[in-house]
Amino acid sequence: MYRLMALLVGLNLAACAHSTAPSTPPAATAPQLSAAERSALVTQAEQRIAANAPAEALPFYRQLWDAGERNPGMLYNAACAASLAGQKPEALQWLERAADAGLDDAEHLTQDTDLVGLRDEPAFAQVLAKVQATDAKKNVATDPTLRDEVLKRMAVDQAVRKALFVDGPKPGPEKIERLNEVDRDNTAWLKGVIAKHGWPGRTLVGERASKGVWLMVQHADLDRAFQRECLTLLENALAAGEVPKKDVAYLTDRVLVGEGKPQRYGTQFTDKDGVMVPQPIEDAAQVDARRASMGLGTLEEYAAQMQRTFSRPASATPLPVKQ
Repeated sequence: MYRLMALLVGLNLAACAHSTAPSTPPAATAPQLSAAERSALVTQAEQRIAANAPAEALPFYRQLWDAGERNPGMLYNAACAASLAGQKPEALQWLERAADAGLDDAEHLTQDTDLVGLRDEPAFAQVLAKVQATDAKKNVATDPTLRDEVLKRMAVDQAVRKALFVDGPKPGPEKIERLNEVDRDNTAWLKGVIAKHGWPGRTLVGERASKGVWLMVQHADLDRAFQRECLTLLENALAAGEVPKKDVAYLTDRVLVGEGKPQRYGTQFTDKDGVMVPQPIEDAAQVDARRASMGLGTLEEYAAQMQRTFSRPASATPLPVKQ
């Protein structure tokens, strides 16, 4: 399974007894779902899987498909549900749809235990080849050595953050210190890279590693001046087509919040009385328009994604801007 941030990402019908894969309705007749309805369907599906009832998750994924949802992570999770339910034909179709939608993690595809029952199927090999091709395109780089080092550091960045909440909602001081140690090391290393190469974008290190560079800067909270310098570099890289708009939106908000200012796109949340809420937003009434201009979904969708990802209550209502 992938945890949908739904981006990405992270959100009662009776169990479905049949095993036929969902049909593709004409786009013109696809039912429209609100962000809350989409979130509720994803949540229902994930709850069924967590309760070891994967067959009961499939109707929710079918509804999402029929409503036009094409997120590769969601489609992949549907494949996992079908595989766990023993419905191979449907699982393989979901996997093919995920590959067509841009699924690019070939390593995960070959290791996920949810898919064990599919790997001997000829159709699985075809899907894997398609995912590997997408994966390879995202790793093309003019400096493969630098790319590989970025990817290695990105893996450590993610591992240390995943470990924070393994033992409970409040990480101990030793985990916080380990996190800070990793961030300090990555920041120091990245400063040297940027001094030599400028911003490491898609051309230099490939799409996936370029995302890793952004991630390390996003987490360089111990060096706010460096984050601010990188924001300018990132904006220039966007103009050159080397990074996606959403990366600029996230770093813009990170820098503004770090400087004690209202954020612009609502990407930065904090805890208030046990609920995750957006930190203060400049001109909050227009935030969804600004988010759309940067390739982001609505703030309501993002809050639902946060709730699914961290399994904690979340709200789209931001903290008030201090006067």
